[in-house]
Amino acid sequence: MEIKEYEEKYAKEMSEIILSNLYTITIKDHGQEVVDRISRHFTEEEIKKNFPKRIKCLVAVEGDKVLATASIDNVNGMYGVQAENPENKYIILTVFTHLEYQKRGIGKALIQKIDEYAEEIGADELIIPASVYGLEFYRKLGYDFYNGNSSQNKDGEYILSKHFNKKQKRIF
Repeated sequence: MEIKEYEEKYAKEMSEIILSNLYTITIKDHGQEVVDRISRHFTEEEIKKNFPKRIKCLVAVEGDKVLATASIDNVNGMYGVQAENPENKYIILTVFTHLEYQKRGIGKALIQKIDEYAEEIGADELIIPASVYGLEFYRKLGYDFYNGNSSQNKDGEYILSKHFNKKQKRIF
């Protein structure tokens, strides 16, 4: 398995992975109405239009097959998160693994790659919306409830965050 940056050629498979997850797993906790509303954003055309605008979008691939995807972007007030220094606070979006490849460490590898990237760009904090299904997965990777709030939002998601300790630059 390799982790690569998004290319348009991956959009169709990404859409299929995301939509199958939404209508197989997410629907159990969030319901038909919520899934129908958010699924509009994950058609092949929408992915081609919007995912290149994100700071970084990653895909896990094996040969020519897309196994999973995850992205990082600016928070920009999403999920009610306001940042004093918005340039140092980011959000992880659209973390989905092909149903047949779940529980094999692929999602973990993507999140770790995003964490590394966040440190490289000097992030203070990463935010991630988590479904009931993904909550413990992210907590095991060091994410905790944003501002200590363990309540679900109107869409039934938990908002989690991870803080990064910046390494101090040595001045000679």
